[in-house]
Parts: sequence; structure tokens; C-alpha cells
Amino acid sequence: METSTKQVDSCIKMFALLKLLLEDNANFSQVIKVISDEESSISPANSIHSVTLNKYLNTLKLFGLNVKKEKGKYHLINPPYKIDLNQEDLHAFMLIKNCAANIYSNENPNDYEFEKFIKSFELRFSEATQMLMKKNESANKADFSFYYDKFTNKVETCSKFCKEDYRVEIIYYITRSGKKQEKKITAKAQNLLYRRGTVRLQVVDLTSGEPAVISLDNIISIKQLPNKIPPTLNTNRVTVYGLRGRLAKNYTLRPWEYSRGIENGWLVIVNKDESEEELTKRLLKYGANCKVLNPTGFRDKILSIYEDTLKLYD
Repeated sequence: METSTKQVDSCIKMFALLKLLLEDNANFSQVIKVISDEESSISPANSIHSVTLNKYLNTLKLFGLNVKKEKGKYHLINPPYKIDLNQEDLHAFMLIKNCAANIYSNENPNDYEFEKFIKSFELRFSEATQMLMKKNESANKADFSFYYDKFTNKVETCSKFCKEDYRVEIIYYITRSGKKQEKKITAKAQNLLYRRGTVRLQVVDLTSGEPAVISLDNIISIKQLPNKIPPTLNTNRVTVYGLRGRLAKNYTLRPWEYSRGIENGWLVIVNKDESEEELTKRLLKYGANCKVLNPTGFRDKILSIYEDTLKLYD
């Protein structure tokens, strides 16, 4: 029996979809672009797209490859080849991963390549290894604060504030040009971050609406105010940036983004809750065809990275 052109085309699309899933970078729009011939706007509400997607996912299941959707992305749970690690091997892997995280720097491109390697390695973990890793990570998080005895009192205070919806007043200092400058903000305490031998408090400035991360070492005083934060007040991270040129024309919105349309020649994108680290990497790749509009703190960070890069060519 001869193989039809349609069957060959379907097989090619199947392998293209598998390649995309192995890269762990598959949101709905990207998946549909790979497998669909429809030229209509891509949307989960489009029944044709949903039916096409289910057909390909069910075909993968026939070959024992299961896919799950998590945070707007499709992940391959059990890739064609798997890595099984026992407790001892996994402990060694996590030790290397954590050491690398502690010395990670945005200024060194090799760090980013190593991070990509670690991520690709984790993608090949068997289900048993993934469960074991989650169990170990959960245990580590539970005991992590014991490694920071000098911060014990501040950690306990900040942990309490993070769980409650009250405004907090924070007085802390920043260092500029070798000189300490004192600052005071009213904020919503969100989370404690443990990294590089220190502890930092993640907050949202309730005056500017901008996120901030403050080292507990730099906090002079922190106190809870009597007035509660209204539930209608949005303290989630929102970043607004503009795109232009071919990038704006071909850009695919992420599930957590929407467009405000064209403003002064720029396609304005509103991004909600994408991690600052991932968003920074992504926007830097866009170069001169992208500019951050707000928050100003994040805009200044991107500008500083470009300025530091230019200094290398002085």
C-alpha cells in the first residue's frame, strides 16, 4: 500500500511536535503552528485547533508518550529515553545544581548555557526520579532557614508578614558610589528568597507598584502597620514593554500576556507574573527592537545591563 502525501505530512508534524516538546518550550500557539494548516487566528477557543491538538496528543499516547499542560505550557512527562537516578546520584546532581545557582551571574554567558544544560538533563528524568527530586527539594526548603542562623529573628518576622495582608513599613539602605543611602517604603511582603549565602525579602512597593528585593542584611527596621491591604489592590508583578519591526509583526503572545496595540510605532505588550529572571533573558535577546516601558526599576536594570556591555568595548 502506497503512503499518501497526507500521511507523510502528518508524520513530519508528529516529529516536529515531539522535538518541540523535548525542548520544553511549547505553549498553545507554538504547538498549533507546528501541527495545524489553519490560517485563522490561534486560540484555545477555536474548536478546529483543539480537535487537531487532541488528535496528535492521542497519537503520542499510543506510543506511550504522555503530555500534560502546566502553567500554559505542554510538557512531555515521559520522553522516549529516560534517566533513572537513585537517591545518592540525585543528591550529587542537586549539589552541583545548587552550587551553580549560587555562583550564577547574568554577565557570564557560560552560566546561562550551563543552566540550559541542567534544564535539558532534568527534562529526561523518569517519573520516579522526578518524584524523588520533588520530595528532596521539599525537604530542603523546609530546613533551609537553619543555614542562616544570623538572620533567625528577621526571618521569623518577615515570614509572618508575608503570610498576612497588612502593609509593612521598611527602612533599609542601598549603596551607591560607595556611599550608603537610607530609604523608606510602604510595601506588601511577598516571599523570602534564600540564595548566595544571604536571605532577601521580595516585596511590592505600594506607592509605585514596583517589585523590589531587599537583602535582610540591609534592613534597618521593619514593622507592620495597622491598616490592611484591600483585596482589590493588585500586588502581582506587571511589566509593560514595546516591540517594533519584524519582531512586532511576528510576535506570539504568551498565555500570560495581552497587547494594548500600537502606541507611537511600538506594539505594547502587558506581561503579568513572568519571573524577572526569565523575562530579562528573553527581552535581552530582542535587542534594539524591544524597550521596557515600566516598571522603572526593571527598565533601569535592563539599561544597566546594556551599559555594562558597552563598557566592555571602551
